[in-house]
Amino acid sequence: MEQEELYLLITRYLARRTSSTENEWLATWVAQSPENERTFEQLKTVWQSSKAPAANAETAAALRHVKARLGLPAAEPTPAHLPRRPRYQLAALVLVVLAAVSGLWYFVAQPSSPAYQLSQTQAGQKQTIRLADGSRVTLAPQSRLRYPVAFGGTYRDVYLEGEAFFEVSKDAHRPFRVHSGTLTTQVLGTRFNVSAFGRGQHTAVSLVEGKVQVLDHQNSYLLTPGQQLRADQITGRIYRQAFDAEQVTGWRHNKLIFKNEKLAEAANQIERLYDVKLVFADSATAEVRLWASFDNEPLPAVLDALQLAGSLTCRREGRVIYLSQQAPQAPLK
Repeated sequence: MEQEELYLLITRYLARRTSSTENEWLATWVAQSPENERTFEQLKTVWQSSKAPAANAETAAALRHVKARLGLPAAEPTPAHLPRRPRYQLAALVLVVLAAVSGLWYFVAQPSSPAYQLSQTQAGQKQTIRLADGSRVTLAPQSRLRYPVAFGGTYRDVYLEGEAFFEVSKDAHRPFRVHSGTLTTQVLGTRFNVSAFGRGQHTAVSLVEGKVQVLDHQNSYLLTPGQQLRADQITGRIYRQAFDAEQVTGWRHNKLIFKNEKLAEAANQIERLYDVKLVFADSATAEVRLWASFDNEPLPAVLDALQLAGSLTCRREGRVIYLSQQAPQAPLK
C-alpha cells in the first residue's frame, strides 16, 4: 500500500468508516517491524509538539526525521517566500499526518490492542509456534496465524487462515479464542484442530480433548471430544458429527487418509503437503472417489497409489500433475 493510501485509510478509521478487516490490517501493519513502531513514536512526538508552546531538542530531531521520510525540506522557507499553493499542500499533509498519528497511536497503544506477530507457511511446510501463554500451535502448509506478542485483557485472541492444531494452556480467567472465517472457537485449555482455508471449502473445528464452544454470527455450539463442527461456506449449513482423529490430524505427521472422498477434495490436501498442482482432465475425473492411505510417503509413491486406487493416469511436468481417468478396457472375446 502506498503511503498516501495508508494515510487515507487511517483518516477513514478516525472517521469510524473502516471495517473490522481494515482495522485488523492496520494493527498488523503497525506490528510488522520495529521500524514501523519507531515511526509511530516519532510521529507521536510531532503530534504532541503541536500542542506545546515550544519544541525541545528531542521533538525537533523527531520532526527532522519525519520530514526526511515524507520528502519535505529540512528547513522550511519563511511564509513570505512560500508560494500559496505549496503552503496549502503542506498544511493538508501535516493535517493528515497528525490525524494519522493520533488515530493510529490510539488504535495500536490501547491495552486491548496488543502488538501482533504473523507466522505463515508455504506449500510443503509446517511450523510449530509457542505462544506467550505456553500454548503450542502446529501450523499446516499454506496457512497463516496472527497472534499477540503478549496476551492481555479478557481473552487470548488469535486469527487463523488455513489449518492448525492447537494445544492450549489452561487459564480459567482468560479464555483462548481462535477466529477463523465466520467461526470463533473459545476454550480454556484443550487440544483441537481448526481448518478454515476459504475458497469455497468448509470450515471445521474438530475436538480431540477437553471442551470447546464454537460461535458463529447467531448461535453457539458446545463440542465434546470426538465431535466436529462443520460449516459449509456455500450453503451456510452448520452441523455436528463424529470424526476420525487420525484422518483429521494426520497432516501433522505427513499422513493422509481418504475414505470415499472425491478426488477434487483430496487434491487440496495433496497440493498443500507436497507443493504441487493437480489438474483434472475433466469434471468426471474430479468426481472420482478415493479409498487410500499415505503414511509419510514420497510423492511418486502417492501418485502410483492414486492411479491404482482411482483407476487414473498421471502425467507429471515439474510441479504440475495432470490426472485423467483410464479408458475402459474392451471386454475379452
